[in-house]
Order: sequence, then C-alpha cells, then structure tokens
Amino acid sequence: MSEAPKASWLGRLMAGLSGIGSVLILAMAALICADIVSRSFLGKPIAGVAEMISLSIVAVVFLQVGQTVRAHALARTELLTNGLRNRSPRIEALLQAVYALVGALFFAVLVYGVSFKLRDAWTAGEHAGVYGLFVVPVWPVYAVIVLGSFAAGIQFLIHMVGYLSRAFSQEGARP
Repeated sequence: MSEAPKASWLGRLMAGLSGIGSVLILAMAALICADIVSRSFLGKPIAGVAEMISLSIVAVVFLQVGQTVRAHALARTELLTNGLRNRSPRIEALLQAVYALVGALFFAVLVYGVSFKLRDAWTAGEHAGVYGLFVVPVWPVYAVIVLGSFAAGIQFLIHMVGYLSRAFSQEGARP
C-alpha cells in the first residue's frame, strides 16, 4: 500500500512519538560530542554517558516503531507478495492481513511481558549506573517500550482491517 496514512489523532500521536525519538537522537549526539570534548580537553568523561546512551537507544527504537509500522516501512521481503499482487490480489491481501496479525500479536506479547518489568522496576526503584557516580531509573524506558509496542500493535491491527477489507471487497481486491 503506497497511500499516505490519514491524519488522525492516532497518526498525530505516532508522528509525535517519532518526533520525540528524533529529538532524543540529537540529544544523544550532543551528549556524545560533549563527552568527547570533556575527555579530550578536561581529561575526564561525563559520568553516566554510557548508561544514558544505552537506555536512550532502546527508547528511540520504541518511540519510532509505531510510525514505522504506520508508514509500511518495516524491513521485510516482498518477493512473494509483489508476485501475488497482480496475479491474485485477494490472496496477497489475505497474506498481508496475516502478516499484520502476527505483528499485532508480537507487539501484544511485548506489551504484556514488559508491563511486568515496568511494574517491578517502578516498585523496586530499579536503576542503571553506579551509586555515587551516576544512577538513572529504568522504569521510563520500560514505559516507552510498553507505549511504543502498544502503538505499533494498534497500527498493525488497523492495517489488518484494511487488508481484510481489500481482500473481501466487491471489486475483487484490486490493488
């Protein structure tokens, strides 16, 4: 499907999350540069850079995954579906619907599993880093994973409904 996603509250939310992820990438780049300058000219690193970057990378992925799904931009092989699109558009649409269902289920499992990690990190005060030098709570990253996974799962369900609609349309599911 090459059509642009419709502007909706969900689309704006996904674009907003993706934008936050992009700003976080810029902040990571600035932090890394500042750490390099500090190491080079002051002889000491900025405390916690490694921890902040490692947690931020995970956050960026999950902040941007919903928009990636929405834009049909996840990496995948389309060899089979491209061949089916012209010969049997209904089967191609059904195959795409199955793909979308599997994606939704995958992200539902992530939401379910990481929700427990989020709860435990929140209640136990789990952190990354070394006391006395630098510590940062990890629950915000788990919250971003849950939010991003939920958004991606919802988007996969929306795609699935669209593919099923196309597969069973009166026009024979023409692309």
